[in-house]
This record gives sequence, structure tokens and C-alpha cells, in this order.
Amino acid sequence: MKCGCVIPEHRNESQNPEYNDHSRGQVPVARHFRERDAPYLTAIRDKLPELVARATRRRAAQAGVAVAAVGVIGLLVGCGTSGQSEPEVQDAALQAPIQAPSVPQQQADSAKPEPQAAQPAPAVPEQEPAAAPAAPDTQAEPEAPPGPPVEGIDVSNHNGDIDWKQVAADGKKFTFVLATDGTSFTNPRYGEQYHGAKEAGLIAGAYHFARPGSSSAEEQAERFLKTADYQADGKTLPPVLDLEVDPKAGGCYGLSVDQMQQWTKTFNEKVKERTGKDAIIYANPSFWRECMGSTDAFGNHALWLASYDVDNPAVPNGFGDWDFWQYTSKGKVAGINTNTDLNKYKEGLARLERLAR
Repeated sequence: MKCGCVIPEHRNESQNPEYNDHSRGQVPVARHFRERDAPYLTAIRDKLPELVARATRRRAAQAGVAVAAVGVIGLLVGCGTSGQSEPEVQDAALQAPIQAPSVPQQQADSAKPEPQAAQPAPAVPEQEPAAAPAAPDTQAEPEAPPGPPVEGIDVSNHNGDIDWKQVAADGKKFTFVLATDGTSFTNPRYGEQYHGAKEAGLIAGAYHFARPGSSSAEEQAERFLKTADYQADGKTLPPVLDLEVDPKAGGCYGLSVDQMQQWTKTFNEKVKERTGKDAIIYANPSFWRECMGSTDAFGNHALWLASYDVDNPAVPNGFGDWDFWQYTSKGKVAGINTNTDLNKYKEGLARLERLAR
């Protein structure tokens, strides 16, 4: 928009009397603008250094506002200020403040550089709480499938030297070895028999011949466990408590049924405490009836049943079935020069190996 004059004429106004007369006479527009706006222009000029510094901090987006403001001032100055040379006005315009005097304070504040708004954190997919560590699987391991009965033997110092490789070649898969008897006897061949059987590939277990009338269950269990040296090596059967009638006087060692049951219970608890295994119980039907009262308190223990010269042994009351069956004391086995006790494990090799874990 033009205000009645243009820049070239303004440059030459001192040489154009017609223009000068018109501006001084009939319409004193220039003088009016000069008198009205001079204070503002002076203030602007005085503040130019400060305003320039402020202007440099403004965001680029405000550059358009600055240009507009400069244009307005330039028009005012160019049209109405005759006492100031054009170069001075243009210089002032180029350095003019972005903010015009009439801009409200609220607008001025909004023109200041705004602090960068905190950008919201990128949305993170909601995660489910970390799962607690899985509890140990307490489910019982599936039972190994049953198989045909497995043949084995049991030995003591009476069997002398044994060639265990021949025993293994004869088809025997396991053996029980006498470790201790009562309070004083220890098999002098226990180490060579027990470890020799394992080295030949047999699964081996130790047994204690109990004499409940001689000493406490704790004392005999301690002796036995010290000698047996039970190892959970995958080749060792649970320790065995051999319960038979008193070989010297017959009967139940002078103890009542309740005393026999308590003695047996204490011995087995000691074995479980030391090895983590329930002891295998060796017994025959008559002993279990007369000395143990046909109790079912030990029905969770594996039963090693002694019963000779029968095709199908009678299982003592208190047990569901036999696990091991000693079916003769007059067996012949390669690698052993004497008669040998022969045994069967009813459930097959896979379950025998599991029992030995």
C-alpha cells in the first residue's frame, strides 16, 4: 500500500518545490507523522543494541513478524520523516525490534523463546510382570515300565574270593553284600566284594544283620552306615535291614512286638536321615508275624522276602507284594566256589536301575 509518495521522490524531495510546498501547506502529513512517531523511533533507535541481541535469540518462525514490523516502520519513516536520511532509516528498519510498542505484554511474553516442552517418553508396550522362578517340579517321575524279573545274588565273608566278571557274565545284575552284624562283627571282605561287584557292572547294596537285643537301634545303624559308605552314584541300592530270629536262642531277642517295632522304626529313621532312602527290609513270613505282629507300619519300604522251595512265595501281612525274593540258599554261580543265595527282582531292570538312583 502506498501513502502518496514513493522512495525515489523521497530521495529528491529537497529539489522538488512542489512537493515541499504541498507537504508544508495544505496537508502536513509528514510533519504529523514525524511529530507523532518521532519519540517512538528515537526509543527504538536507542534500544537497537539490546533489541538486536534479543532478536537473535528469537525462533526462526518469528522472522516473518520481524519483517512485517520493519516494513511498517519503513513506510512510516519513508513517508513522513523528512529530517532523517534514507540510509539511516533503512539501517534502523533492518535492526528494528520484532515487538512493536503497542504489542500487549501477553503477546510479548509469548514471543520469548519457549522452553522446549518435555517430549513424552515413547510409549513402551506394557510388559507383564516378570514371572516368578518356576517352582521345582514336585511331580513324581513317571514309573519305569515293568520288565521280566532280574536275577541277582547276596554274599558274605563265607563266600570267599569272588570273580565278579564271571558273575556278571553269568547274567547276574545285582548283589547284596553283608557289611555288619550286630554290635561287633564287620565283614572283612566287604570292601573287595562290594566294590568288586560295582566295577564288574552289577548294582550293589549293603545289608546289616540286626540283633535288637544286643544294643540300641541308633548304635547299630551308626556302625552299619559307617561301614557301608552309601553313595548315591546310580549303582547303589538302598541300605538293607536284615530281620531274622535270634540265631542263638531263637525268638525275638527277648523283646516284645512293640519293642521290636520301635527298634526297627528307629533304625530305619537313622538310615533315612543319613542317606535319604527308606531302608529295604529283609524278612520271612513267620518272623514278621511272630516278632513284628504283622504290622503294616513299614508297608512303604521295599520288601526283600526270604522264602525257599516254593513257586509263589506268601507275602507277609503288612506288605502289598515282594520286591526282591531270595528263593534258595544253594545256588551255583560262575565265579563263586561256594553255594550262593539266589534272588530275583520282580519289576525288571529299568525299575531296578531307578531304585539304585
